[in-house]
Amino acid sequence: MPNFTNLHTEEKISLSPVREFIPPKYIKKKQKKPAVKVNIYAILKFFVITVFVLLILNLVVIMSYKMNFKFPDKFNFDREDSVPTYFSALILLISASILGLIAILKRKEKDSFTIHWSIMSLIFLGLSIDESVSFHEILTEPFRSNFQLSGFLRFSWVIPVGIFVIFFCISYLKFFLALPKKMKVLFFVSGAVYVFGALGLEMIGGSIYKGNGSLDVSAQSLTYMLVTTTEETLEMSGILLFIYSLLQYMKAYKPKIKLSIC
Repeated sequence: MPNFTNLHTEEKISLSPVREFIPPKYIKKKQKKPAVKVNIYAILKFFVITVFVLLILNLVVIMSYKMNFKFPDKFNFDREDSVPTYFSALILLISASILGLIAILKRKEKDSFTIHWSIMSLIFLGLSIDESVSFHEILTEPFRSNFQLSGFLRFSWVIPVGIFVIFFCISYLKFFLALPKKMKVLFFVSGAVYVFGALGLEMIGGSIYKGNGSLDVSAQSLTYMLVTTTEETLEMSGILLFIYSLLQYMKAYKPKIKLSIC
C-alpha cells in the first residue's frame, strides 16, 4: 500500500548556484566608484580673480569719495553690508566645510585629533556667521566705555579676540606639531596673514580713525581707507591660502580624492 505520510511534508530543496549557468558576459561586474576630482588651481584661480576685482572696485569707491563722483559703495571693504563682506563669509564657510569633511574622515579612523578638526570647523563656521552679522562689534562699546580705551585699542573687540587667539595657539600646539612639515608652513603662514590683517591692521586703523561719532565711512581719511583695504585684502588672502592648505592636506591624506593642481 502506498505511503502517503510524507505527501504534505515541506522539504527544503537545494538549488545549485544560478551563476554557474549564466555566461560570464551577462554577469555585471562590480564597478569601482569613480574618484572625486577637484581642480584646486581652477577653484583658487577663480577666488583670487574675485579678490582682485573686489579690490579694484573698492579703490574706485575710495576715489569716488575723494573726487565727488557717484559709485556704488556696496564694494567698500569697510562696510559691513557689502559684497566683499559676503564674499569673505562665503570663503570662511567653505573652509568650515572642508574642515568638517576632514573631521568626518578622521572620526571614521578614530584619529586622536578628530576633536581638533571638529572644533576648527565650528570656529570657522562662527567666523563666517560673524563676518555677515558683525557680532564682534558688540564687544567694542562695553570695553571702550568701561576702560576708556582709545588709539590702538579703540576697536576694543580685539582684546577678547586676541586672548582667544593666544589660548587657541597654546591648546593647538600639539596638533600643529603633528602636522607634516609642508602643512606646518602653509597653516602657519595662512594663519599669520589672516590674524595680522584681522587684528594687527584693525588696531592700526583704530589709531587713525576719526572719532567724531560718525559712522559715515566716506568721512574717514584716505590713510584709514587704505589701511582697511589692506586689512580686508590680507584677511581674504589668508583664508584662500588656508583653503589651499586644507585641499593639499586632503590630497596627501586621501589619495582617492583626486585633487588636480593643473
